[in-house]
Amino acid sequence: MVTMMKEKVNTHFSFPVQLDMSGYTEDALMGNKVQGEEDNLDYLYGLVGVTVHTGTADGGHYYSFIKDRIHSDAQRDRWYMFNDAEVKPFDSTQLAAECFGGEMTTKTYDSVTDKYMDFSFEKTHSAYMLFYEKIEPEESKRKAASVLDQVQMSKELAQSIWQDNMQFLRDRFIFDRQYMDFMWKVCHPLPATLPQPQSFQPMSSKLTTCFVLETLIHAKEKPIMVQWMELMTKQFHTCPEACEWFLDFMAKDDCWPIQILIKCPIQTVRQLFQRLCIHVIPQLREKHAPLYIHADVDSDEDGYISPSHIGNCSCVTRFIKKLLSIIEHGVRPHCKHLTEYFSLLFDFAKIGEAESAFLLSIEAITIMANFYLGTKSAEYVEVLSDDDNDEDDDDDDVISLTEDKYRPISLEKMIALMAYLVEQSRRDRQLTLSQSDYAVLVGGKGFPFLYQQIRDNINIQQTRNLIFSLTRFAPRLAEQIVAMIFNAIAKLNQEAGQPFFKLLSMLVDMVGGPPGLPNFTPLILQRMWEIAEYNPHQVLDWLAAHVPRNKIAHHWTLQGIESWIEHFLLEHHNARVRSSAAYLLVSLVPDIQFRQGYRSSRSMHNPQKELNLSSEALEVLHEVYRVLLELLRIARPFADASVHGTAKLVSFFSLLNYCLISNTEKQMFSPYFEDLWNIYLPKLSEPPISCNHNKEALLIFWYYVCKDCPENVQLIVSNFLVTKHLPYNYILADHEDQEVVMFNRVMLPAYYGLLTLCCQQSKSFTRQLACQQNLQWAFEHLTPHANQYPTVVEELFKLMELFVEIEAETTEQELQQIKDFKKQTLHMYLKCLEKSSCWTTIISVFRILVENKDDHLLVIQNHGLSRLYDAFNTVHLMYHEATACHVTGDLVELLSIILEVLKCANSHSEDKEIIQSLIAWQERLEFGQKLLTLLNSYTPDSVRSKAISILTQLLMIYPKECVKELGLIMHHAHNQFQRTTMPVPTGPYFPFRSPKPAFNKAGIRPPRPELQMFLHASQLETSKGTDIAYDNRLLDFFLPYNAFIDLLCRTAVAENMLSETVIKLSALVALEGVPLQLTWFANFWKTIYVTEDVDKECMEMLCNYHVFHEFMESVLLDERTSFNNPTINSFFYMFFPKVYKHVLCNNWHSLVNTVAATIISEKDDISNYKPKQLNLVAYNLNGDLRALLLMFSVSPPRQLSPVFVPALRMILKRCKEYRQERADQLEAKASKQLAAESQIKRSESKDQSEVTTEPDSNLKKRKAEDEPENTDEKSQSPNESTKKQRVDTDLTDNEESTSDDQSVSREDKGETSSEESSEEGTSTGVRLKSSATEDVPKEQFKLSEVMKKSCNPVSRKCRHTC
Repeated sequence: MVTMMKEKVNTHFSFPVQLDMSGYTEDALMGNKVQGEEDNLDYLYGLVGVTVHTGTADGGHYYSFIKDRIHSDAQRDRWYMFNDAEVKPFDSTQLAAECFGGEMTTKTYDSVTDKYMDFSFEKTHSAYMLFYEKIEPEESKRKAASVLDQVQMSKELAQSIWQDNMQFLRDRFIFDRQYMDFMWKVCHPLPATLPQPQSFQPMSSKLTTCFVLETLIHAKEKPIMVQWMELMTKQFHTCPEACEWFLDFMAKDDCWPIQILIKCPIQTVRQLFQRLCIHVIPQLREKHAPLYIHADVDSDEDGYISPSHIGNCSCVTRFIKKLLSIIEHGVRPHCKHLTEYFSLLFDFAKIGEAESAFLLSIEAITIMANFYLGTKSAEYVEVLSDDDNDEDDDDDDVISLTEDKYRPISLEKMIALMAYLVEQSRRDRQLTLSQSDYAVLVGGKGFPFLYQQIRDNINIQQTRNLIFSLTRFAPRLAEQIVAMIFNAIAKLNQEAGQPFFKLLSMLVDMVGGPPGLPNFTPLILQRMWEIAEYNPHQVLDWLAAHVPRNKIAHHWTLQGIESWIEHFLLEHHNARVRSSAAYLLVSLVPDIQFRQGYRSSRSMHNPQKELNLSSEALEVLHEVYRVLLELLRIARPFADASVHGTAKLVSFFSLLNYCLISNTEKQMFSPYFEDLWNIYLPKLSEPPISCNHNKEALLIFWYYVCKDCPENVQLIVSNFLVTKHLPYNYILADHEDQEVVMFNRVMLPAYYGLLTLCCQQSKSFTRQLACQQNLQWAFEHLTPHANQYPTVVEELFKLMELFVEIEAETTEQELQQIKDFKKQTLHMYLKCLEKSSCWTTIISVFRILVENKDDHLLVIQNHGLSRLYDAFNTVHLMYHEATACHVTGDLVELLSIILEVLKCANSHSEDKEIIQSLIAWQERLEFGQKLLTLLNSYTPDSVRSKAISILTQLLMIYPKECVKELGLIMHHAHNQFQRTTMPVPTGPYFPFRSPKPAFNKAGIRPPRPELQMFLHASQLETSKGTDIAYDNRLLDFFLPYNAFIDLLCRTAVAENMLSETVIKLSALVALEGVPLQLTWFANFWKTIYVTEDVDKECMEMLCNYHVFHEFMESVLLDERTSFNNPTINSFFYMFFPKVYKHVLCNNWHSLVNTVAATIISEKDDISNYKPKQLNLVAYNLNGDLRALLLMFSVSPPRQLSPVFVPALRMILKRCKEYRQERADQLEAKASKQLAAESQIKRSESKDQSEVTTEPDSNLKKRKAEDEPENTDEKSQSPNESTKKQRVDTDLTDNEESTSDDQSVSREDKGETSSEESSEEGTSTGVRLKSSATEDVPKEQFKLSEVMKKSCNPVSRKCRHTC
């Protein structure tokens, strides 16, 4: 009763076989039982029966387990299961499994694991009722057994049991399959070898018929029923004598027709029997047709013969009369099986004219009508025709029908048969029906037969045919029948009147027809409005269905539109009626798309899209639309909610809105603008009604009629009264009431959209509206709830954009008003926005209102950073958890806003008020932590770059906190990565050389949001220098993050916070960036090396860190080309001597030999290299030689290969030759350039108008021809730096880059200058001399210079030095 639900309890519940009730006696319950007293045997009960239910609480099945109490013994009880007709022994040890309920386990195959798994589920069968019997003592049992022995069964009971058993055995033998096969062989067509086989045919047919109809149809299974019927059909086809016997037998005894054709519940059997009878009758037609209407007596003086004397001379007619006599005696309990019965009679009538004449002669129509009316007598409703309407009105009351409405659908064929017989009785223009048949069809008050079968909705189409047959050449009868139909509709309820409207549709839809058929359309239309007061909804729907396809109905409805439109579209109290009236008006437009659009949408939110209507359809539409506009003058009283409610005008304005298919209709509205305004004010705008649907519909129409129609908008802005009162509109913002929310979602977009249109056309109205408190209220109470009112908020922000829009002709006063509005509105938002506010609102507000420095400062001073963080927190959560939400664009825009605010805060960091606001921002560190989780390969580049930029600003504003907290987080992430042996999975935004692989939906987000700016060597597709575009993509991805790490480390130095965590972080990031050959790490530690104010213990900590050793070793083993960069080279000369003992402990000599072997191997091929290949080889050899010089500076070599120096000299010689070739090419190109310039000057002196194009084109052509040479020159190595392609080093002239870095040692500068003047140096960068063995003096830098550099970490030359 708590949940008001039915539920069957299938949980485990056990019960005992023996039940002791002594503990529930009065003495036991009252505590009077003596302790130690033996249990009383009188209170022991034994289980003798269990009723089990299987299924659910809504349905199921019952069966029982019963104990045999007579033949059971002490050793074993006998139990039986009784399940309907099945009785079998039952093992009592299975009672628990069958009756206790609970769960059961079964084996289920699992396709994933390819194993059979245990699957548990609740049993659906459990005990429902228990039966216990008192256990008697042994003496009582013996006495009872003796009494049972003396009991004698009565003879009647014994005889009944005997007969049941005999019947069971007889049925068992008869329905045995072997017996069926035996009968098939006996009844099979006789062999031709028999003497006179024709004489045996009747006997065989009779045997087959009797067996099938008496035995076979009663069998449960009838697999060969169709074969037996085919056998009977063949036998009757070849034996007329058998046909006569079959029909004559059924004419004498109606057992077979009743039992098979009417009472048999199996439809297939009834259909087979019907087909068999229809097959037999035509076999005898040639012989018996003349006897059909033959009478066995003479007619009387009037020529009348009683139907009982007709058709007695033929077995066919006697059989048909027997069938008709069956329904005369009443077969109501089996009426649902009469389909085949009347199908047999109908098929018989259609055989020929003789058969129809016979049925008419025996008055079959009267028999069937009386049968039908007899079954309906209990619920007959008397309906008077027009001729009887003059009587007392009290007699017109409708008798209520019984609740159990009777729908004899099986009588459809009966109506079809009667309609067919009526039409067959026509001779010329007259019906030759008997008086009885005609009277039963059209006699009585209100045509009871026609009324009743229409009321029952048996077969309306055949009823129409029957009416057509009766009313041909009888217009008066047609009027009376139509009057009966309308009277019935007026007296019956809506549901009961549906069949009558259906019949009216069929009568009207008839086009053409046989001669003499009256035109029902005028008869029906002239009475239609009479019943509209009783069933207006059905009448309007009926007209809407027929006006598109019936020209008479269309003309009649359109001509009388003014007589009914006001009553049904405006005045009627029923909303369904008003809606039906609107659809009727739509149906008048002869265009199917126009009608279907209204029926499919039924929406007032959007007008019908522009359609290409025909001229006729457009004319009708404008006529209807003009009538609707005229109604605006009289619609004002219906806007009074206190009298007519709040939805009286919804259908009216919805229809007006739907008719707006082009600007023509919008311009037609202009003369009626005042009428619309009079409806709106004051009845709709002022009353404090939360959900006024009239206002909703009006505003939607008003918005769309003004949209894209400046003329209608001008009517608003040019009217002082309208512009004064239009902004005042009662709005209730109850965000918990769903009805109010849904109403505002529909009404407010149209209202604010209308205001937007006015503001776009009138600047004065815009300034006036911006000062309205209603708009400030809307901004405050509606825009924070963008999830509930998405379109409303969109329109309000459009208004806000118009309020702050500045144009060229904007005056100073307007500029001040705009400034005041922005300040007031922004201040309001910063006060009212909460954590629950939608992030889209915050983004839109800042995008529109925050534009300059003052706006940013206002945001900072009013806790705007907290509001921005709340929005970011929500978007961050949506971005990582709701993969179906596309919030990337919102996230980028929000981060851009935050970045601009922080930049402004950083530029005003000396302002005390700003400092206090920044200190009060409590979520700053949490914000930074969440920004770090956006730094991974699953985040788009736009989001990642914005996050790094914001982190940079945070680091500048909060240096100590960021170094401490963010540095710890990043150190932990990189340290964890180094501990793993495998690289972390990469996301879709990780740089790829080839096209990006396809990622599934599960791969577009990381398992959890975390920092993953890691690089493993196995993730690189090729080494640096092989693919410039790929190298640039890697730099674009990793360089901003490394620059941020550089800034964090320098900030730590400046703040005297260079802890072990920061030192290790720098080394970890540098180790991962070895394949990228970045220089920030070398620059940073060179700066530390030469700065006098920094504690040098940090360098000792760095040199003792094993990751730094791995960094050194990784560069020497895998990235020796890094030494071509003077910054990295000088860094190694500073720090390698400090750690070389921990580097290459086991690979020192093997590395030296490998590098030397590589140089020697190039000796033979150096002469065959092309310039590009030569540049690449020289670039690599230069790095190898620098690595050897570095290693030899700390540990001189013991012995080198004797061919090493000659090989090196040969390579040097080839490089000099290439340098000379390049110098010659450059000189030739310079000569060509001078010649081109002189040619241009000469052309300019001749014709000034032509020189603007021709020389430039020639110059471009010559430059294009020289491009291959330039390419060869610029591609001296794969890592050349150009304006378009950013690389890490200068591949040909390393000396030129040294001047860009102040932290390069003097020794490195001296080395460079000596190599430039040495003959042994080449333009390819290969150097054979080095002064690495000299001491490296340290330049002294102040700490302030370090800070100066840290303020702009990503400088102009960042990519060059990296």
